Amino acid sequence: MPIDLIDYWRSLKPNAKCHPDDEEVLKRFKGGFFDLRCLPFCFFGPLRTAPVVLLYLSPGLNQFDLDEARSAVGRRRVAIARSGDEPIPTISQHAPIWSWWQQRVKAFGNPEELRSKIAVLNIGAYHSRSVNNYSFLASLPSSRVCLDWAQSVLFRQAIAGNRVVICLRSAPFWGLKSGESYGKALFAPAVNRSGHMRNGKMRKRIIRAVQRAICD
Repeated sequence: MPIDLIDYWRSLKPNAKCHPDDEEVLKRFKGGFFDLRCLPFCFFGPLRTAPVVLLYLSPGLNQFDLDEARSAVGRRRVAIARSGDEPIPTISQHAPIWSWWQQRVKAFGNPEELRSKIAVLNIGAYHSRSVNNYSFLASLPSSRVCLDWAQSVLFRQAIAGNRVVICLRSAPFWGLKSGESYGKALFAPAVNRSGHMRNGKMRKRIIRAVQRAICD
């Protein structure tokens, strides 16, 4: 049985800057390209129940993330978000995430209404401006826990049609092939580097699948 991803991250202390499993690897590489002043987490939104899940690579990095890690309010927000039940943060809770979120989901509907219906899952849990070494990311135990859970639990749910899962970044790293779909609702559309789907039949099919899922 794979490790439950939500329990794996929910057990972390609110002020922790890395998961204990990753500590030795991060020390050897002195953090690599990650900024370890931030609070790590590999998902946001209601991952436990969301009918739609979007797959990406790792969280971005901005000044808000650094400020949040120094704030008791910010640490509490992230700790609660790790429960896997919280909606996507509002603009007042995390303006950069909200701005990013609006751009990524506007094709599916009203971003405000989708906060409780779509979750985002990253392979990596640590903040960075860019990921320039996939091998290092894959060497982290927490990344392997995420991939194992995604492939063993989440993907099976999507193939059976119980969730819609859309890979919008680095499909091969997730074990998927760009431009392909699997079963009833696991999609790896062609995308640009920002994670926006390219126009075409699969994009239209995905939008229809998402809109059906969020209306059920």
